Amino acid sequence: MGIEKKVYSFRLTEEVAETIRGYGQQENRNFANMVETILKNYIAEREKEN
Repeated sequence: MGIEKKVYSFRLTEEVAETIRGYGQQENRNFANMVETILKNYIAEREKEN
C-alpha cells in the first residue's frame, strides 16, 4: 500500500502560491508535491542545525 497522507488546509498569498507553482513546473511537480518538498527540505535543514 502507499503512504497515507492527511489533508490540510492553509492560506497563502497569491504571490507565494504563484512562486511555488513556478518552481513546481520547473521540477515537473504538482503544487501539493512542491509544497511537501519545500517543507521536507526545511525540516531537514532545521534538523541539521540541531
